[in-house]
Amino acid sequence: MKKRSILAPLVAGTILAGVLCGCGSISLNLGDEADRMKNYVQGYLDLTYKGQFNEDYLKELDLTEEEAQERYDQGIQVEVEFFQNAIGVFDYPAEEITQKLTEMYKEIYSHSEYTVVSANKMDSGNYVVEVTVCPIDVMTQVTSDDFQTIFEEVMAEQGITSQEQLDAMSEEDYEKADQLYAQRVLELLEEKMGNIGNGEEESLTVQIVNDGDIWSPSQDDFDAIDLAMIDYSNFGY
Repeated sequence: MKKRSILAPLVAGTILAGVLCGCGSISLNLGDEADRMKNYVQGYLDLTYKGQFNEDYLKELDLTEEEAQERYDQGIQVEVEFFQNAIGVFDYPAEEITQKLTEMYKEIYSHSEYTVVSANKMDSGNYVVEVTVCPIDVMTQVTSDDFQTIFEEVMAEQGITSQEQLDAMSEEDYEKADQLYAQRVLELLEEKMGNIGNGEEESLTVQIVNDGDIWSPSQDDFDAIDLAMIDYSNFGY
């Protein structure tokens, strides 16, 4: 495996945070049309970020609570993998680290602040649902330089202070050092969790298209909300 560099900034991966759970289609007649559009988006956001299950939303998607829980858990796992691969850049994430990150992201997302403002029908017959988001700021309290410093400190403790020494490390020794690095990154984040808050409100929209028999929400629009929910700007996202 290619090892990261000594005395060089950690480079975030090229992957982007994917939407936490795929959207479905609106097909059941559960009241006023505009209200259904708002309730659908509200239900999607509540399930995705807070693990809360709106009864009408479950009916729209024909989901059981067990299936909804699976979607929530799978979505959290997507974000954990994003952190491991693109933010913390862990090469050998241990199961213990993954579990701690999973619980941490559940806590982070419990601080989600969003409001489904309105649903407006356009001349095309499609709907635009306005959503405001106040990005969670915990990742603005750390930087890639902080993580690089931790990595260099861990390596120095192993007697590794040059790129040549790093390149000469066995995979086994590097894996142990990488897992220690990951643990200390989590410890730093845990310190910051006590000051978690939210940034300035941003306005986004979700377009819901009338396909005739069903209404189809835009996955791209939900992806944009997902990218806005946590402020990763310190890491180039």
